[in-house]
Amino acid sequence: MVDFSPRAKFIAITVDELVLIPIAMWIVFIFKPEWFLPATVLLLIGAAIFVAGKYYLVYPSLLDEARPFYELQGMTGIVIEEVTQKTGKIKVGAEIWEARCDVGPISAGTEVVVLARESMKVRVEPISHRSAKN
Repeated sequence: MVDFSPRAKFIAITVDELVLIPIAMWIVFIFKPEWFLPATVLLLIGAAIFVAGKYYLVYPSLLDEARPFYELQGMTGIVIEEVTQKTGKIKVGAEIWEARCDVGPISAGTEVVVLARESMKVRVEPISHRSAKN
């Protein structure tokens, strides 16, 4: 897998939106040619403001390579709906996740630790079970 620099990532997620500018200019030229020059100036100024705003808001998140998104392994949560091998829900921080467990059902209110994230579900075990192993 190729790991792109934050600048290359920013360009990649911005260029597709900037393609709309020549399309808008072409539409103005076809339907209202007398508005072409003012519309072009406004579109270019708007694009510059858009890129500057997006750079200010998005670019810092591209620099944060230290933590992968949704790296939940080792985090703790609370069971909000009984967790079994097939169903269940836990709350980790402010988010609610579908959860599964390998050991018997885990009742609501039990504190659990996340063993792994599998797509949009997490595999958990009770913290009491984990400390009993050690």
